Order: sequence, then structure tokens, then C-alpha cells
Amino acid sequence: MDLIKEIHHYLADELKAINNIIIDSLAVEEELISIVSNHLSNAGGKRIRPILTILCAKMFEYKGDSAIKLAAAIEFIHMATLLHDDVVDGSKMRRFLPTANTVWGSKASILVGDFLFSQSFKLIVSTKLQSCLEVLSSASAIIAEGEVAQLTKLEQQKIMSQEEYFKVINAKTAELFSASCVVGAIVSGREDAEKFLKEFGLLLGNVFQIADDALDYFSNSSKVGKNIGDDFYEGKVTLPLIYLSQNLIQEDQQKLNMMIAADDRSISDFEWVKDKMVEFAIPTLIMNQIDEIKMKASNILEKIENINNEPKEYLQKLLEFAAKRTY
Repeated sequence: MDLIKEIHHYLADELKAINNIIIDSLAVEEELISIVSNHLSNAGGKRIRPILTILCAKMFEYKGDSAIKLAAAIEFIHMATLLHDDVVDGSKMRRFLPTANTVWGSKASILVGDFLFSQSFKLIVSTKLQSCLEVLSSASAIIAEGEVAQLTKLEQQKIMSQEEYFKVINAKTAELFSASCVVGAIVSGREDAEKFLKEFGLLLGNVFQIADDALDYFSNSSKVGKNIGDDFYEGKVTLPLIYLSQNLIQEDQQKLNMMIAADDRSISDFEWVKDKMVEFAIPTLIMNQIDEIKMKASNILEKIENINNEPKEYLQKLLEFAAKRTY
């Protein structure tokens, strides 16, 4: 069985409760909000971030309903960022469907994203857990900073450094993974585990995003549900391009820099880049980087004591899935 399906089966009751909260929260008078939100919510997302919250809470034998509310809130935050991301990036496809901005326009996507943020914080406040509010509000601010940082880098039209890349993905992606894990410890009263889960979530988020960036060059659209090469055509610099730039001779480096500095990039440009990536074994370099981060994350998870092992094993499996995923 596919791991995500297996986890969905394992957490069937919790995910049903989360989905019910999402459905209830989207049942509003303004129909466009429901239509746009449900377009994204029903498009087959993996629900990885809510799953992290529930698995972490179950790892500590948590029995209340606050974890469910927080997991739903986290999914709303994620959905809001997706809507806003697609507008900023001008993306045409997500999860095998046209993006909301393609169907209903950028204005509707932005406003519905704002609505989802508001719903997420209503849910967080309803738990009366101040520390969870602090963690998730901080994460939301950091995500926004990451989006602005990426936009700034995009407008500079040049190859960023590895350090700059990791700063962006830590903010844009890994921070919400980290917060999703930490609130699972908070609701369970396991302050001793918060620092471990914070770091585990950051590392898992890094693995997930690096793998996602690699899929843009080394996969096919029938598996990932979006147009392959979108990052390159948008001029977005990710780790595969950074590694390639580091390995090219000066003449080819200049050629790559000119591609990124141009207003647009052609199919032949993309094919040249992919051929060079194969020539310099960039997929192997990416996999080595992922394996290094994955090992650190796995070791951190093993440091947490007095836990239920089954949820922990699913967290380890999710780490493996993130590293090797094809969708």
C-alpha cells in the first residue's frame, strides 16, 4: 500500500474529524469562498502537515480534541499559502487541476487566502493554548518573509548561493513542518520534546522541498500533477540549478546566468540545462544532500523518550517518503 494511503487509514478517524472542521469552516454565505477553497481542498492533497501534528500528539498518547483543531488550522495556513504562491508565481496547474488563480483570477485567490488565514487563527484561539498561537503566528510571519525573500531573489535574476537557498526554503516550507510537529508536543504537555520536534520538522521540511525542487527537473507531469520545468521557466533558482552552476565551466556558467537574467526561457534552454545536469550527475548530488539531512532528522527523532513507537515509526517512514517521493 502507498505510504500516504496507509497513514490516512491509520489516522482515519482523526482525518475525518479534521475534514469535518474544514467543511464546516468553509460553509459561509459568500459562495465564491467555498468554491475556491473546496477546489483546492478536494484536489487530492496529502495532508502531510496536519498528519505531522496528529502523529506527534499520538506519539505522546494525547487524547483530547485540540490537536484536531490545530491540525485543521495548519491545513488552512497551508492552503492559504498555496493560493498566494500560485498568484505570485503565475502557476497554471496544481495537483493535476488548473490553479484557482487560473480559474477565478488573482484577486479572488488572494482574498480567499486571506479568509483561510482568518479561519486558521479562529481555530487556534479556540484551543485556548497561547503557546500554540505563538508558534503558528510566528510560523505564518516567517512563511511570508520567505515568500518575499524568494520574490526578491527572483527579481535579481541571478543564481543565488546555497546559503541563500536554504534560508528561503527554511522560511517558506520547513517552518510550517516544524510548527506542525511542535504543537503536537505542546498539546501533549511534552515541553521536553519540543526542541527535538522543532528541529526534526525543519529537517523534514528541507528534505521535502529539496525533493520537490528536484522533481521539477527529474520527473514527469503525469506523476507530480504540475507542469515540469515551471521553476526554470519562471526563472526561479533552486538547488539543482545552484549545483549545476557550481560544476559548469566558466563559458557555460555565463550561458546559464544569461538564461536566468533573461525575461523568458525556451524549451531548448530547459533541455540544455537538463542535459548538463545529467552530465554532471546533479541528481546524485541532490540525493546525497537529501540523505545527509534525512540522517540528521532520523537521529533527532530517536532522542525523544517515553513515547508510543507506532506513530514515531510513521514519522520515520514519512521522512523516507519525502526523500524518495515521485509526487
